Amino acid sequence: MKFSLKSNAKINIGLNVTGVLSNGYHLLDMVMVPISLVDRLDGEIFDEEGELEITTNKPSIPTGKENILWKIYSKFYEMSGLPRKRIKLYLEKIIPHEAGLGGGSSNGAFFLKELNSYHNNFFSLEELIEIGKSIGADIPFFIVNKPSRVKGIGEEIEVIENNLDRDIILIKPNFGVSTAKAYKNMYMLNNKVDADIDKIVCGLRDNDITLVEESIENHLEQGLLLEDSNIIEFRKRLSNIPNMKFFMSGSGSAYYTFVENGEREVKAIKEQLQHCEVHLCRGL
Repeated sequence: MKFSLKSNAKINIGLNVTGVLSNGYHLLDMVMVPISLVDRLDGEIFDEEGELEITTNKPSIPTGKENILWKIYSKFYEMSGLPRKRIKLYLEKIIPHEAGLGGGSSNGAFFLKELNSYHNNFFSLEELIEIGKSIGADIPFFIVNKPSRVKGIGEEIEVIENNLDRDIILIKPNFGVSTAKAYKNMYMLNNKVDADIDKIVCGLRDNDITLVEESIENHLEQGLLLEDSNIIEFRKRLSNIPNMKFFMSGSGSAYYTFVENGEREVKAIKEQLQHCEVHLCRGL
């Protein structure tokens, strides 16, 4: 059986770190919104036992057991006890990595749902979320894949309304950020400024862009701005672009801005920020 999936990215609209568990996982309170920037997963599941074979358009992406798709494949068959099917999978990667956009987690979640569908919905939605949580904190969100307030380590998902009528421009500089470094730097903050998640939820529901923008903060960005020279310099460059407000997604390094006329603004941004990836998209 052949399949073709569009695996979308997300942005974080506000991110507060509220604690840490004994196992090192951080507790969060944030809004996550799926967006129209997508990777493509083309595959074939054969009616015979075998293993997973991954190929991709990006030579830098590992295709062995360290790949999140392989981890999903192994966990699914381990938890189900079903015989492993031979699967060929081609990943066309468009979503930038080390960007805070959740591309890898999205790939894993969509593949997990496809495996479950092929096997006659062997697992319930709740069970899929548990499987996903064991592999990556953002995977549960992408299993639901709706605008949500997300808490805990990513598994507490409350679906919300997103009526915000704006284009979204994503800007990915030519460097990445380690998620581990972002969390480490956050602990150096003496006075974290919290996002007002309640107001962000209301602003998205009511299509109130002013309320949304004035309520966004990101603890991870605040930590990076203490000493990450790449982020500090890039933030300065963004501040020189008039009439736009930029916000980091997750642990970065991608930023986004809400605009009314995306096509016109993308052209202007590309002229000012050469050597960056710039993508125009919408919320889903």
